[in-house]
Amino acid sequence: PLRAAIRSRRKIDITYRALDGRETKRTVRPLQMEYWGRVWTLTAWCEAREAFRVFRVDRIATLDVTFDSFGEDPGKTLADYLAQLETA
Repeated sequence: PLRAAIRSRRKIDITYRALDGRETKRTVRPLQMEYWGRVWTLTAWCEAREAFRVFRVDRIATLDVTFDSFGEDPGKTLADYLAQLETA
């Protein structure tokens, strides 16, 4: 479902479990998935935080692909995220 949401540019609703066990509900724009040898991560634009976030896929408790699509909004794209990494 994550890869399909990335390809179709559809927002997803997730329940995410933090290290301390707290759960938060988020609506995100999924941008890319990466494999770090032991875990998969999802890079996304978080609507609630109005910022890029990286989520560990194994900590996503629930995932629903919405009918809301997203475009290339300035400041919220994968290219913007990568450019931000270069300046950090």
